[in-house]
Amino acid sequence: MKIAIKWGLFLGAGVVTWTLLLHLLGFYTTNIAAGQVADIVATVLPILAIVFAIRERRGRGALTLGQALSTGVVVGLVSIPISAGFLWAYHHFINPQWNELLIAHQRDVLAQSGASAEAIATMEARQRASGTDAAQVAGALIGTTLISTVISLIAGAILRRKPVAAG
Repeated sequence: MKIAIKWGLFLGAGVVTWTLLLHLLGFYTTNIAAGQVADIVATVLPILAIVFAIRERRGRGALTLGQALSTGVVVGLVSIPISAGFLWAYHHFINPQWNELLIAHQRDVLAQSGASAEAIATMEARQRASGTDAAQVAGALIGTTLISTVISLIAGAILRRKPVAAG
């Protein structure tokens, strides 16, 4: 499990670095549209961390799908306190207006597309609800666990290696 812990720490550090870089580039303050695209691109971070962890684990010999799954899930779980803890601090101290900026951006996009006032109000209520501390922590736990599981299953199916038969 040392491999999974190491790559989980790398993943957590990667999320922190990515978020700070995007903040410095204005993607979470003055260019929210670019930030939303960059957040999609950020899905490469857990993919890379989990694939590298599973490849490193595979380098030690046989690798079953179960071993790949446990390795990848531990990578995700180790990253949660780092990522979620940093994002809490980010949303409370570095960029406390982030959710309001996101709501304003989404409101503008919906208004430009001709959405009704009711649709805009619904979006705003949903975004406010998803921006609470409890929703963020739940999302980190559930989302990271699901994503780690899926990535691990796919990577494990591709990278698994049967033990060499003694002869």
